Amino acid sequence: MKTLVSILLVSSTVTFTGCGGWDSNPTVTDGLGVAVSYRSDPLTDVHVRLHGSATGPILAEAVSSTDGIARFAETPLPQPDEYFVSLSSLGDGGWILDAKYLKPTDSGLKLKSLATDDPQQIKLPRGAVRPLTPTHHH
Repeated sequence: MKTLVSILLVSSTVTFTGCGGWDSNPTVTDGLGVAVSYRSDPLTDVHVRLHGSATGPILAEAVSSTDGIARFAETPLPQPDEYFVSLSSLGDGGWILDAKYLKPTDSGLKLKSLATDDPQQIKLPRGAVRPLTPTHHH
């Protein structure tokens, strides 16, 4: 029984470290991400799309997780000097993004080429997020 427990612990440790960001040789796309927030709070389920120009096709896309970070599985190589960004809300968290963020020509959002260190920030301005349920003022 002790041997079985040891084997299970070793295999779960190998599985855990094999999937995470602790890899000693990260690939070029490993960990590239963008942090999406509104009023200093991370936004979950935001579909982030990166374009090479304001009217260009999607070059990379990802969905933000509970920490607000959208991690891209693939990005173009070489990366453009800057990305034009479009966003949409996917989840039913009781809110929706303003429609102007659906197109990179309207969003006004741009990012520099993604680096492997800290994710760049997309801090959405006041009014960018609207509740799905009407608010009543008394």
